[in-house]
Amino acid sequence: MGCASCHRPALVTGQNRVRALDRRVVVAYTDLLLHDMGASRADICLGQASPSEFRTEPLMGLRFVKQLMHDGAAGTIEQAIELHDGEAARARESFARASPAAREALLEFLRSL
Repeated sequence: MGCASCHRPALVTGQNRVRALDRRVVVAYTDLLLHDMGASRADICLGQASPSEFRTEPLMGLRFVKQLMHDGAAGTIEQAIELHDGEAARARESFARASPAAREALLEFLRSL
């Protein structure tokens, strides 16, 4: 649906003298980059980010989170998807157009993280 363009399944650590950190795959579901989430999310400004830019939240451990989005505006994963805008609008629209079975499959997967 396009979620993985920002919520990349895995990152690889760089070279490190500490063996446990050296070139390890981290299944974090993020790219750790700033992305424009649209004017409706633009309420804070951190560092050099514009008010509508947010760092992609890692989805690992999502099953333990009760409030979603930077401001806790979403109480469910489906609500969080619906609140995505800006660069994520296309993924949100793909989710909305998907069949009920495809949407439920994605939500089931996300609830497992």
